[in-house]
Amino acid sequence: MLIEKPRIPIRSVLLYGLWPGFIKVLLYRLKGHRIGKGVSIGFGSVISGEQVEVGDHTSIGFLTIIRGKGICLGSHVQIGSLTFLDTPYIEIGEDTKINEQVFVGGLQNPDSRFVVGRNCQIQQLTFINPAQSIVIGDDSGIGGHCLIFGHSSFHSQFEGYPVEFAPIEIGSRVGLGWRVFVLSGSKIGDGVKVGANSVVSGIIPPNSLAVGYPARIVGKAPVFPKQVSDEEKVAMFRSIVTEMIRFFVGSGLGCQKNGDCYEISQPKGRWWKKSRPWRLLATDGDVREMLKDSPAIKLDVLLSLWEIPADVRDSLSSRNITWIDIAKKEQTRASNDLGDEVAAFLKRYGVRTGRYPRIAMTRFGSTQVQ
Repeated sequence: MLIEKPRIPIRSVLLYGLWPGFIKVLLYRLKGHRIGKGVSIGFGSVISGEQVEVGDHTSIGFLTIIRGKGICLGSHVQIGSLTFLDTPYIEIGEDTKINEQVFVGGLQNPDSRFVVGRNCQIQQLTFINPAQSIVIGDDSGIGGHCLIFGHSSFHSQFEGYPVEFAPIEIGSRVGLGWRVFVLSGSKIGDGVKVGANSVVSGIIPPNSLAVGYPARIVGKAPVFPKQVSDEEKVAMFRSIVTEMIRFFVGSGLGCQKNGDCYEISQPKGRWWKKSRPWRLLATDGDVREMLKDSPAIKLDVLLSLWEIPADVRDSLSSRNITWIDIAKKEQTRASNDLGDEVAAFLKRYGVRTGRYPRIAMTRFGSTQVQ
């Protein structure tokens, strides 16, 4: 064969994969790769590329292989163990999580791209083939065991069988249920929900619900998605906060209400952790008035149902208080342990918050804002 590409980059695994993570980071930096601070690379895992950029606090599990000509991983990206990403150009947005045993590769072209936006999640055992480019927008979720194929070819086109190589576009805020099959050339609009076990072929318009084999539209505006009143949002918020506190208690944390704040403490014995209780203020009222009435409150995290004014955001950030704004789906860029737990819990209800302000990333020589 004139063109050879081994399934597993054995040379890279032997040269880099067996080193401890911190040594791997140093070796990659010596190669000229841009590796951010707080990056964790598991045992046996390698990043093999000509141009590589990895953002701050990104973590890669063990025995994971990421290979391409250009690789750009944003900050706070999580890639699980035993995952294989093998595409000429790979771009993963900030705060995106790719679970264990996800495979991206197979038949492709020299300019094939696999692009995933911010705050996405791809669940385990999903197989993605970017024969042509596959682009996934922000805040989208791909369920487990999904199949996304950029080509359909096996039998001879000269014998009348269909052969297609076409890109796939999956918009922002899209949810694919488990075992969804997306065929080449498909375009899924923003805000679409596709039911489990569906087969997508063609165009699914924005803000619609599609199910079946092949997937057909069964819900669209104004019925889907449902319009939610402010009163309903307040009720939802209070229910979610109550459930979150129950979850914290069930997970071994101490939680008690003190005025408008929840005081959350860690189990005894963790002497290296924060000594005083963490303080969480969860409000569905006017944030400015709430803080004005309680200026002495020492907070660690402010969770607000409604939009937090810019000057209040700046004030909170200057005091190292993590704020989470559900209305705008944003949070402080720098967070703390409690803020991370709150943000992670909100994802159970489909609330994914992007870090603010967004940072500029270099994608294969061109600067773009995430």
